[in-house]
Amino acid sequence: MTTTRIPVLAVLTAAASLALAGCLKDGKGDDTGTAGGGGDGGAVSGTDADGDGYAAADDCDDSDADVHPGAEEVCDGVDNDCDGTVDQDATDGESWYKDADGDGYGDKSESKNACDRPPGYVDNFDDCDDGDDTVYPGAPELCDGIDNDCDGDIDEDGESTWYRDADGDGYGDPTDSMENCGQPSGYVDNADDCDDGDDAVHPGAEEVCDGVDNDCNGDVDDDPVDGDWYAEDADGDGLGAQGTAVYGCDGVTNEWDCDDSDPTEPQVVDASAGGTGSGTLTSPWTSIQDGIDAASECVIVMGGTYNEAIDFGGKDLEVTGVEGSDSTVIDATGLGAPVVTFAGGESSAATLQGFTLTGGEGYLEESSESWACSSTDTCTNYYSTYCGGGIYVDNSDPTLINLVVMANRLPSASETSSGNDTYYVDSFGGGACFQSAASSLTGVHFFANYADQGGGIYVDDGSVVDLSRAWVSGNEATDGGGFLVDGGGLILANVGSTWNEATSNGGGVMVIGGGLSETNVTHGGDDAPAGGAILVDNSGTANVENTIIYGAGTGEGVRVSSGSFSGQYNDVYGNAGGEYSGVTDPTGSDGNISDDPLFTAFSDDGDPTNDDFSLSSGSPAIDAGNPDSSYDDADGTRNDMGCFGGPGGSW
Repeated sequence: MTTTRIPVLAVLTAAASLALAGCLKDGKGDDTGTAGGGGDGGAVSGTDADGDGYAAADDCDDSDADVHPGAEEVCDGVDNDCDGTVDQDATDGESWYKDADGDGYGDKSESKNACDRPPGYVDNFDDCDDGDDTVYPGAPELCDGIDNDCDGDIDEDGESTWYRDADGDGYGDPTDSMENCGQPSGYVDNADDCDDGDDAVHPGAEEVCDGVDNDCNGDVDDDPVDGDWYAEDADGDGLGAQGTAVYGCDGVTNEWDCDDSDPTEPQVVDASAGGTGSGTLTSPWTSIQDGIDAASECVIVMGGTYNEAIDFGGKDLEVTGVEGSDSTVIDATGLGAPVVTFAGGESSAATLQGFTLTGGEGYLEESSESWACSSTDTCTNYYSTYCGGGIYVDNSDPTLINLVVMANRLPSASETSSGNDTYYVDSFGGGACFQSAASSLTGVHFFANYADQGGGIYVDDGSVVDLSRAWVSGNEATDGGGFLVDGGGLILANVGSTWNEATSNGGGVMVIGGGLSETNVTHGGDDAPAGGAILVDNSGTANVENTIIYGAGTGEGVRVSSGSFSGQYNDVYGNAGGEYSGVTDPTGSDGNISDDPLFTAFSDDGDPTNDDFSLSSGSPAIDAGNPDSSYDDADGTRNDMGCFGGPGGSW
């Protein structure tokens, strides 16, 4: 084989000549040629409309010179660098941080750049534990050994204050505390103890009389469980001022002093005391009359039986049986006098309360008149008049409260002659006699008293007696078994008049020329041949309202012989002599009815203790009284007829 060799220099010279020829040709404006490189200064093969150095085949947007391979990616919704993704790794994008636990705070160690927030990423890297959604800035600091709020401190706000409970009563000492996440032994979460050395002292403890604030309320011995009602004793006489009692630990346990500035008042009486006494609590009188004589304001009488008759002697005193009528009895048996006398002009300030008065024989007034009944003989009439077995009131206005006036019996009326002389005996007011008097009686009960006129109470001309909340029962007389009003005035409210008997007129009340007013009264079993419950005579008047009249054994319920009767909202029924006599029967008008009142218990067996005059269910007298609201019962319902109805019926 023959090989032809071309010199190297000759080859290089030829190549250079060809290249130069091409350059010269292009420089003369010839725009034809082959496709070649673009961005590196080489020839572009194809069209480059936006002049960015990239032919249409390589450019992803040949209409935008800012879009081509290698361009800067920015957040504009365009694939600026033609890599097939929009806005990826944009130079003006934001940094986003992974929020793996979804608590709104990101992990600094895991982030990406993006124009918009990628799912699961947030715009902060503040989380200090991206695996726990209870750990983030501002989270509540808990006692769990973790920096919950990412502030670099652990458990600093999760600790509680605990207080020493040295006495174990569940209440802490405010002066001894510590901070701790958990409750330390011997500590509690409150600082309420006022003495951490005594387990009987703490809020809610029982307050006792020991000079200690047991319940930690700031007051010592207030409302103690072992306390009592104590009154002030400013004058040191051992007697407490009226109306000053409070529940506590100190003072005196009574309110018997009517003048706490004077150690000599009240005068004290005690039947069981020995010696002569001087009227003090430690050295009392043994006689009520001695106390009255020594007192200028008031007398207190201890329980017991006092065999005496007393006279207020014109003094406006308060005389009080401090243990009540069940325990304090004045018995005047055999003394020939009323049990109590008011005949010295006493006013309403003269007060008697808290006694049983029994055995009284009345105030005796004797007189006589003589005349020549022949030329040689003188005839004389002798008059013996008894008035007021239990209470005698003449020209005085005493106040009587909470008394029992019982078994005071005056002589029967009689007329006997001896020679030229005639002896007359009359009696008035077995329980009480009022002459020229005005008296208020509250809770004064009259039982089993006797007089010829007015077995229970006699009210004479010029007197007014107001009796409320009382029983008048089992009293006897010829006229006016319970009451006799002889020209005076009698006002009854919430009174039970039961089983009173007159052998002639007015078993309950006889009115002779005077006036009777009844409101909410029960007449049960009162009886007399004429006017079993009420008899009005000699131009007397009676106004009766909200009253029950029931069970007269022989007489009428109401009889008017001479005078007037006005009745409204009454139930008059079951009276053997008829319901009304001498007056037009008002039944069916003005609220008056005639129906069985249906008492809870009523029997004519001679034993008043087994009777109950309250109204049983279904009684027609319930809510049948005067409908005016001023008459309403204590519970606000319409007035019930009878002694337990009306505003004063709760007694």
